[in-house]
Amino acid sequence: MKKIFLSIIVGLTTLALVEAAETQTQPEPGKPAPDFSLATGDGSQVSLKDYRGKWIVLYFYPKDFTSGCTMEARNFQRDLAKYEGVGAVILGVSV
Repeated sequence: MKKIFLSIIVGLTTLALVEAAETQTQPEPGKPAPDFSLATGDGSQVSLKDYRGKWIVLYFYPKDFTSGCTMEARNFQRDLAKYEGVGAVILGVSV
């Protein structure tokens, strides 16, 4: 009986946490993205507010120097002039 009760409590707590995380982290459609700052490879900071008024292509990749991620970055680099032509900036984030 204790195991069943504990399982129910853990399950309900997990559901509540997932629901809370989903409702708090999703920006409203049509609204500006929330500001954030991240460190670059050389230690400087890049902030989203530095790019206000521009279109931003923000992509995330799991690991540097892997075949899929490298291909994606090279494709963005290859097409960079097209993005810049419409006022877009490419920002890649390694997670």
